[in-house]
Amino acid sequence: MKSNNDLLLSDLIHDFINRSGMQKQYSERTVMEKWSEYVGEMCAKQSTCVSIKNGILKVKVPNAALRFELTGNKQTIIDRINADYTIPVVMDIMFL
Repeated sequence: MKSNNDLLLSDLIHDFINRSGMQKQYSERTVMEKWSEYVGEMCAKQSTCVSIKNGILKVKVPNAALRFELTGNKQTIIDRINADYTIPVVMDIMFL
């Protein structure tokens, strides 16, 4: 159970991130950390988020069949990611 102090600390952290202009970097880092939630555990185990810059997420996928499958579902993945944020974080995904 959360106390009022926990909620206040959480609010302070989010407020700091917003004021410092680091919201974009924070969101980008969060996308990379939550990759398995967006594509599922099986796909996440066989792929690695390399970087995200200027709205382009680069993902290394050694398995050609999985890369083809992910490429076909690229827009669905982008929509799923951006649904978590107030402003779009990912504009495109490059599967390497």
